[in-house]
Amino acid sequence: MFSKEEAKEIRQLFWHKLESRTRRLPGQKGKKIKWIFDETGIKGLDLRFDINRQRAIVALEINHRNENRRLQLYEKLEACKSIFETQYEGPLIWDYVYTKEEGRDVCRVYEALSPADMYQEEKWPEVMKFMIDRMIRMEKAFLEVKDFLLHDELGQ
Repeated sequence: MFSKEEAKEIRQLFWHKLESRTRRLPGQKGKKIKWIFDETGIKGLDLRFDINRQRAIVALEINHRNENRRLQLYEKLEACKSIFETQYEGPLIWDYVYTKEEGRDVCRVYEALSPADMYQEEKWPEVMKFMIDRMIRMEKAFLEVKDFLLHDELGQ
């Protein structure tokens, strides 16, 4: 078992190493990837990395505070599911209501690697490879449907 301080240091080291690995992608010659994350251009829609003691996740998360808007965005995304998954190059888990650890409900479209434990440092290369590959694919899929989602966002 780790103390709170040790666990915090391990988490920080994991995220630092993941960030540094995005600078050394094959064919990128030191070029750093700038992930989209919460800069999707659509309020309440973000792209996320997540890892805990059980699994690693790469997700498109709809976390708009207004439940009606959140569910509308999810339904709109779900309407283009085949396009999204084709661009992603594989099936995803579509979760209409996902309750986060802090108790807040969001909608998520994601892929998980399980088992994956943040505290097993010897597994980090495999986990990071999964996370980077899947985030590249998630961004590609999102950008393919962004205009369709944004069209509604602008009320047009």
